Amino acid sequence: MKRIEYFELFAKLFTFKKMLDEKGNEYVLLSTSELNEIKNIEDKTAFEAIENHVHLVNNLKKEEFERLIPVAKIFVKILAHLLKQQFPDKNFYTYVSLHLKDSMIIRFHQKWENEEPYCDPMDFNGEIEKVFMYQI
Repeated sequence: MKRIEYFELFAKLFTFKKMLDEKGNEYVLLSTSELNEIKNIEDKTAFEAIENHVHLVNNLKKEEFERLIPVAKIFVKILAHLLKQQFPDKNFYTYVSLHLKDSMIIRFHQKWENEEPYCDPMDFNGEIEKVFMYQI
């Protein structure tokens, strides 16, 4: 990826749109989502977390993995605060995952009533995979 493409990718991470499903549930999605309608969603948390995920870096090497840990801790907070600023009536979970020899992924979802968070970071706290979560 060219350097300018990284800046374009990061800029797209921080622009959002709202969409309603047929039941009137309001979803917050990345502005890059190509969805035109939302129907038949059983698990709103999983839907948003999957739709709102972006691969930032692929094929993470060991030295990158270690250096990205403090970056991930900052990104997860920045994303949460931007979401809260734009949607003050909503609460969010944001995640950044690092997986050695795989990728760095950022994702988010709203805190939906009667639904658990998308994942528990403690389940991914090993030497080859880490997940950082921030709730706001």
